[in-house]
Amino acid sequence: MKHFVMAYIRGCTTCQSNKTNTQPNKPPLFPITPEPDALPFQMIAIDWITKLPQSNGYDSIMMVTDHDCTKAMIFIPYKETMGMEEMVEQYTRNIVVHYGLPNKIISDRDP
Repeated sequence: MKHFVMAYIRGCTTCQSNKTNTQPNKPPLFPITPEPDALPFQMIAIDWITKLPQSNGYDSIMMVTDHDCTKAMIFIPYKETMGMEEMVEQYTRNIVVHYGLPNKIISDRDP
């Protein structure tokens, strides 16, 4: 009877979907290690918060995070319809004039 029950559970879709995964896959982590002599905003991560209510004509936020030195974030108002040229213009106007160009940019390749 034990073999019958085990075979039934292996073939039952409901049983398999409700079964607890006791050996979940854990991909290896590759942390971003800071450089010891890092300057502010030389290694940055860029991401966007989209689909926000309109405010002063903007409906999104571009987040720029300093990864090495300060872990600070700068939030830049953004329009979801803006293209690459406008993104570069906003970045230049808000960050490059203060901190210069970054050495490394991390992005999750948003559209």
